[in-house]
Amino acid sequence: HEKTGGLAEDIAIIGLTCRFPGAETLEAYWDLIRNGQSAIKPVLPERFGHSSSNYAGLIDDINRFDHDFFMMSENDVRAMDPQALAVLEESLKLWYHAGYTEKEVKGMRAGVYIGGRSQHKPDPSSLSKARNPIVAGGQNYLAANISQFFDLRGPSIVLDTACSSALVGLNMAIQALRSGDIEAAVVGGVSLLDADAHQMFQERGLLCDKPSFHIFDKRADGVILGEGVGMVLVKTVSQALKDGDSIYAVIKAAAINNDGRTAGPSSPNLEAQKDVMQTALEKSGKKPEEISYLEANGSGSAVTDLLELKAIQSIYRSGSKSPLGLGSVKPNIGHPLCAEGIASLIKVALMLKHRQLVPFLSGDENMPHFDIEETDLYFCKSQDEWKETTPAAAINCFADGGTNAHLIVEGWKDSTERAIRRKPLPLPELNRKPVLREPSAQTVQKKVLSGTGASKEMFWKTFK
Repeated sequence: HEKTGGLAEDIAIIGLTCRFPGAETLEAYWDLIRNGQSAIKPVLPERFGHSSSNYAGLIDDINRFDHDFFMMSENDVRAMDPQALAVLEESLKLWYHAGYTEKEVKGMRAGVYIGGRSQHKPDPSSLSKARNPIVAGGQNYLAANISQFFDLRGPSIVLDTACSSALVGLNMAIQALRSGDIEAAVVGGVSLLDADAHQMFQERGLLCDKPSFHIFDKRADGVILGEGVGMVLVKTVSQALKDGDSIYAVIKAAAINNDGRTAGPSSPNLEAQKDVMQTALEKSGKKPEEISYLEANGSGSAVTDLLELKAIQSIYRSGSKSPLGLGSVKPNIGHPLCAEGIASLIKVALMLKHRQLVPFLSGDENMPHFDIEETDLYFCKSQDEWKETTPAAAINCFADGGTNAHLIVEGWKDSTERAIRRKPLPLPELNRKPVLREPSAQTVQKKVLSGTGASKEMFWKTFK
């Protein structure tokens, strides 16, 4: 496990946590994906304040928080972006999963890198009552609240490259870890859906109105949105070994680039996708045939899905005859926007930890211009043992705006003599109370006058 041949040191994943549709915990997320289940359901009227024919992957009971435990005023919490509350609570779970209490990490040179997008506009009444109104309006507080609560001394960064946000943040964290600027990094992604975001996708004609999200399949007919929050705690392998941390998987390499000028902001660039894959492979020191599984991006669009498969085939199996399994978590939970990359990474890390391949819930009907049976690619369709001694996987992620990310991740096997001093700890008991938010008068008026909303009473229930 030592770095050799001039390659940069591997990065250890020492803690994981998440809340995704149908999965309130890391263990529930693993059960969902390994059992091939889907958490996509009809959008209920109370979620957005109006009836909808759409489907989505949504989290239940997201709007609860223990403001006393996190030493925040109740009025501050009422004015804050729910995403900021979600990542703060999840960061506590992350440290405990890695075996650290909040007291033990106080003063640590740990960076916080959160992929997310905040367009939160608190109503003036709530803002006027907030003790620290800046925490309700500043996007940087998606990450800064974490640094503040745990008293972390590394950089606190929020970044938005759409779907690839969390993996771009991970790439920044890897560089800081390898340079010695920080000793640990909290890396995550968050996206909670609101009515405006959902409507924007609908107006663009991108939403699928069917209950199944198909990818790499001739039945693909648009996207089904999802939401969630996920985080990983990472260190260099040498630091993790020194600290006696549990290691769930190691990141061999990360690469990012951009599509540049294309036909439109969401149009992919085949050559750019191939380039980011090739760069990550070269950085990792791995040969294409050593990668036996690839977690694909998948978009539910015939053109972008076709280009991604062609890029994968070109880089990973153009000269190899060994099979490469493909999958995507999106048919399980929907497309979680800025949390997409972290959802994929946590899925792959769990697969590597358990040495198990999991079912992909689409890809049953060949796309018109790509017959996968004529290639060395295949879609994983069942629970199977991952038989390689040290299995390795790739993760592909691209986004509106063109920023592509690609990771090479490998399984880890501890030596029998290593003492693991850090293991998951029981979480503190949280008193998660409902955060009562009154929507702004402007929001209520817009919904009522447009005819898409029901009433102020319905909206009040929505935010409870």
